[in-house]
Amino acid sequence: MDSKNKNLNINEVARLAGVSKKSVSRVLNEQKGVSDATREHIRSIMAEVGYQPSRQARALASAQSFLLGLAYNNQNPSYVLDLLNGSQLAANALGYEIVMHRMDADNRAVDEIISFMRRSGCDGLILTPPLSESASIIAKLCDEGWPVVRIAGDNADFPMPQIRYNDRTAALKITNQLVAAGHSAIAFIGGPANAGPTLRRLAGVRDALTLNDLNLNDADIQYGDFTFESGRRCAELLLAQEQRPSAVICANDEMAAGVFQTAAALGLNIPRDLSVTGFDNSPVASHLWPPLTSVRQPVQEMTALAVELLVNPRDQTEAIQQFEAQVVARASTAQINS
Repeated sequence: MDSKNKNLNINEVARLAGVSKKSVSRVLNEQKGVSDATREHIRSIMAEVGYQPSRQARALASAQSFLLGLAYNNQNPSYVLDLLNGSQLAANALGYEIVMHRMDADNRAVDEIISFMRRSGCDGLILTPPLSESASIIAKLCDEGWPVVRIAGDNADFPMPQIRYNDRTAALKITNQLVAAGHSAIAFIGGPANAGPTLRRLAGVRDALTLNDLNLNDADIQYGDFTFESGRRCAELLLAQEQRPSAVICANDEMAAGVFQTAAALGLNIPRDLSVTGFDNSPVASHLWPPLTSVRQPVQEMTALAVELLVNPRDQTEAIQQFEAQVVARASTAQINS
C-alpha cells in the first residue's frame, strides 16, 4: 500500500478500508452508525496512508445534496456557457450537478450569496470574478464554513483553493504582437474603469508599451461596459480623433464587434486601416469578418478543475493553480505599412 499518496480523497480511503464512503464520512464527522472496530479500522487506514482531511473534505464528506453552486456576474452569454459546460461535464462525471446563480456585485451581494447557499443546499461553491475578488464575500463564506474554490485574475491571498489566470500578461502579449507588427498608435477600450479585468488588461497594455518606449495617452483610453453598444460608442470617440489609432485593443470580444461596426460606418477597412483585437476568444471572434484576433481564457478547464477541487479536496486547501491565456491570431490584425 502506498502510504505517501498526498492526493488521497475520501473515496480512496473507503476503497482501501473496504467500507462505504458513508462509513468514512461518519468517522470523519464523529457520527454514530459505525462499530468501534470499523471506526478503529478506518482510522488506522487513514493513519497508515497519511490521510489528513482538510476542512473542505470534512464538510463535503457529510453532504447529501450532491449539488455544487456556481456564482457569477457576467452578461457575456458565451462566457456563461463556458462556465456551465466546463463545470457541468466535470460534475456529472463525479455524480454531482451544478446550480448556477447570477448575482450583482453590489453591497447586497454578501447577503444574497449566503441566502443562495442556504436555499440551494449546495455542498460547495465555485466563485467567479468579480464576485471572487470581493473580500467581504470571501470573508463571509469563510465564516460560514462552506467549501469554496475561487477563480480569479488577481493575486489576492485567501485561505481557500484558488485558480488564477493572468489577464495582465495576456494583454502584454497581445500588445507586443501589435508593436512587432509596426503599430505605435495603440488605443484601449475597457469595461467599467474600476472593474478588475479592465484594470489588469489596461496595466498589461501599458507594460508592453513602456517596454517598447511607447505611451498610451488618456485620449486613447475609453471605458465601456463589456457590451457591443459600448464598444461602438467608444470606437466613435477614438476614431474621430485627428490622429486616430492604427490599432484598438478591446477588453472583450463583444466590444471589439462594436468597433467593427463603427469602422465599417466610417469606411475603414479592417485590418488595412485599423487592426482590432478582443479578449475571451468567444464564438463572436470567429464569426466576425475578418475573424477577430483574441485572447483565449481556458474557462472550461478552470471550472472543471474547480469542481474537482470541491469534490476531491486536496490536503493543501490554500494551493494555487495557475492557468495561462493564449493569443489566438486571426485576420483582424496586420503589419502596418511604413
